[in-house]
This record gives sequence, C-alpha cells and structure tokens, in this order.
Amino acid sequence: MRTISVPFTFSGGRLQSTDDPHKIARQEIINVLMTEQYERVMAPGYGASTTRLLFTTLDNLVVADYKEETLAMLNSNTSNCSVRSLSITDQPESVPQGGGTEDPQSTLYVNVTYKLNGDPTSSTMSVAITNPDALNVFSPI
Repeated sequence: MRTISVPFTFSGGRLQSTDDPHKIARQEIINVLMTEQYERVMAPGYGASTTRLLFTTLDNLVVADYKEETLAMLNSNTSNCSVRSLSITDQPESVPQGGGTEDPQSTLYVNVTYKLNGDPTSSTMSVAITNPDALNVFSPI
C-alpha cells in the first residue's frame, strides 16, 4: 500500500509518498482522531471529535463513552491495523507525533496502542491535543 505523506511535501516536483505501514497507520489514526463529526460532507458520522474533550469536564463516564466510540471508529476506518487500547492522560506514553518534545501548552494526550495486521507486536503513539486559547497570537509588526 502506498499513500501520500502527511504533512504534504514536494520532492522532485511530486508529492512525497510513503509505503511504511507504521506511518500509514499513524496517519489514519490521526485523521480519525482530529476530524470532527459532521466535518465531512459525504460522511457526517466520520471522526472522533477529540477536541470536544478540551471543553468538557473529564469524568469517568465522559472518558468511557469517548473511548468506546473512538475505538469503534478507529477500527472501522483504519486499513492496515487494529487499535488495541486508547487512554487519555496529561502525559504522553511515547514521543508525540511529529517527533518533538512535550508541548507545555497541551492540555491532554490521546495515547493509542495499535497492532499492524500480520505483525505480532504492538506499537504506541501519542497525539497532543492543544487548547487553542493557550496558543500565543503573533501579530506582524
């Protein structure tokens, strides 16, 4: 399987693509997590609406409901992996996607454990969800 690499970059006048199964799985997981429901015109039920967690009180019922819905959404919308577990914490389980260090402005992390189809080992990734009010706004001088 080959897919376009995200973020979009050009190499030799063409969009860069990848056939790395872990990168493809991670891109698909991030796509589901960061898409809001009703954001896609022809697929209104697609997306986990993860950013809504920033603006609600995270009690056990809210977290359990989000985890159940998101696990089902992830497993029905990823092509080369199955998602084993999902947790919501204030610390990453692994290096955040993008390879940077911990972002002090992030309010929560969604940690996902997945297994590639045909691979006996599991992998973990963390996605940082940032409160937009915590971002600094720079104005041109």
